Amino acid sequence: MRPLSIHESYADRHVLLTGASGFLGKVWLAMMLDRVPEIGRIYVLLRPKALRSARDRFEKIVQTSPAFRALHERYGADLSRFISERVEVIDGDIAAAGLDVDPAIAERLRRDLDLVVNCAGLVDFDPDLREALSTNVDGTIYVADFVATCERATLVHISTCYVAGTRSGRIGERLIPDYAPNDQPFDANAELADARAAIERIVAEYDGPERSAELHLDVLKHIRERGLDTNNDTLVRNVTRRLRRAAVKDAMIAEGQARAKRWGWTNIYTYSKSLAESVLAGYRGRVRFTILRPAIVESALTYPFPGWNQGFNTTGPLSYVLGGWLRELPMRRGNPFDIVPVDYVCNAIAIAGAAILKGEHAEVYQCGTSDKNRLTIDRACELTALAHRKHLRRRGDSVVDRVVLSRWDGVPSTLDHTLSVPNLREATKGFAKLMRELPRRWPKALLRRAQRAAKRADELDDKLDTIEHLIELYLPFIHDHFFVFVTDALIDHQVVEPEFRFDPASLDWRRYWIDVHIPGLRKWSYPLIENKTPESYTPRHPFTFTQAPTTGERAGGGAQGGVG
Repeated sequence: MRPLSIHESYADRHVLLTGASGFLGKVWLAMMLDRVPEIGRIYVLLRPKALRSARDRFEKIVQTSPAFRALHERYGADLSRFISERVEVIDGDIAAAGLDVDPAIAERLRRDLDLVVNCAGLVDFDPDLREALSTNVDGTIYVADFVATCERATLVHISTCYVAGTRSGRIGERLIPDYAPNDQPFDANAELADARAAIERIVAEYDGPERSAELHLDVLKHIRERGLDTNNDTLVRNVTRRLRRAAVKDAMIAEGQARAKRWGWTNIYTYSKSLAESVLAGYRGRVRFTILRPAIVESALTYPFPGWNQGFNTTGPLSYVLGGWLRELPMRRGNPFDIVPVDYVCNAIAIAGAAILKGEHAEVYQCGTSDKNRLTIDRACELTALAHRKHLRRRGDSVVDRVVLSRWDGVPSTLDHTLSVPNLREATKGFAKLMRELPRRWPKALLRRAQRAAKRADELDDKLDTIEHLIELYLPFIHDHFFVFVTDALIDHQVVEPEFRFDPASLDWRRYWIDVHIPGLRKWSYPLIENKTPESYTPRHPFTFTQAPTTGERAGGGAQGGVG
């Protein structure tokens, strides 16, 4: 292929970005503004929330997110002018027809846009099926429909490598319409129609007389157990509404999980993202698009700064668990653990966008490390333990942390290991039962201690229950399947600018894991797990977004179905 220049490809080009409030979208937006200031204009599609307009949300994102730290440090007091000249915030929603954009603005976008980067998506593993289909599938349809009406716009759609589902081995860079991992005859449009019919059945069932009667009894029981008045009609209505909403959501999750399992996907997220790819395949010939599939997106290697992360990513909860007394994790030795830093993924988006703008793109780009620089799950477990040991030796809160835990290793184990979480839970329950059933003739002081011990055992069982559920979520990636994602298409592009190259072979896993990734999780992810607030970011100079109100902008409200 010919050399590909990111600067040349994006100069004076107009880009629409969805998902700018998410981890990946934030970093890509900041990176492009920072490294490619000659880009024409970036339109940011955001959904208003409550009484906060899309424009106000954007201003808060840039003002408070560490993803924009490099820009604040480079431009200082001039950042407001710099961004306001290059960014226009559009009030809209990907989960609505026409993206819920004001018609006059939509017409201007159709004339001006060169590229749409669709980063928006619901990334929870097992969300409400309605939300997964609305955002991940319908959102893809509405974005593609919009691009199809533009004069020259092209589309980069962000998917996931794990649309492969339960199919192990080397996964190629191909878009397969009506794909199902278990090789059963599959029609994506028929499955979507059937899933939507199931959603309607569930809603109707929970509005029906039988479920309503069951719910009414549950509501009265719930109110009595809390010592409240069952004759308070307002209270009964409010509790009924809340319990019905929770029951319907649980039913939707169960329905989505059953559908994913039936066809061979690991969870509702990968099921919905794969359906979106099948739907997008139907736009061949009408929309010029490329699909970027990242693997497990984690802490930045260098941009916006080493270790930046946001929220709960895959390795956050797993590595947190391995930082305490539990150092045994069920996994299959040698299984690839396909981690890719977020700035590598942002480089990949920039490459895919530049390639499609030049008409030199592949239909699918996979963005991972298992093909060129494999990290195995047991090696990741070992490096996690080393990172925790390093931290505890220096900053452990107690002598036990500094002397005992700082010398523990993370150990791969089998599912039926003696110290597996299910076995520990059984032992904990047995101990609590024993403490509660001591003979009443025993001394009262001893019985009181036994009751306290039983209560502590119950608390430990609750924690182990959370850990057991967590491990079940991640077993497909660390134990059940062997995924190697081919990444030739990205590497084939001869990118001119070194800072934008995708080079997984250059990753030093030991340095990244111990010195960058785990410290980043400790700072940005672990506090959330512990119900604490991560360190805040306040720039020296406040950011003010000075975009003039555009035609038809709404102050709040709007459709609430999508993720912006």
